[in-house]
Amino acid sequence: MKIKLIVSLLLICLVFSIGSAQAQLGSRSCEPVTISGVTPDTFECLKTNLQNYGIDVPPGNKGELSGRGITGRFEWDGQSNLTLTITRKPVFINCETADREITRFIDECKRM
Repeated sequence: MKIKLIVSLLLICLVFSIGSAQAQLGSRSCEPVTISGVTPDTFECLKTNLQNYGIDVPPGNKGELSGRGITGRFEWDGQSNLTLTITRKPVFINCETADREITRFIDECKRM
């Protein structure tokens, strides 16, 4: 499980690193995505891992995250539902790919 998490994090890191210069060109935001079943432990795992990889995440249950070529908003209801909206991303990454990677990342935290 840890190997899968590391590989997923490295993939996300690589994608964001490659796209950081591209993000300055601007791209449209994505539709909000709501993920259910996000426990307090999963939410803290997600925030910690994002911060460890250079994504700034403010304290609390909602705010703006940014780093490595992406900007987004998050809001967690404190119990189960996390809503993420990517507001800026590298132009060569479509919303579906970004959403899939974030969902996979959250799923890895759920398994820990």
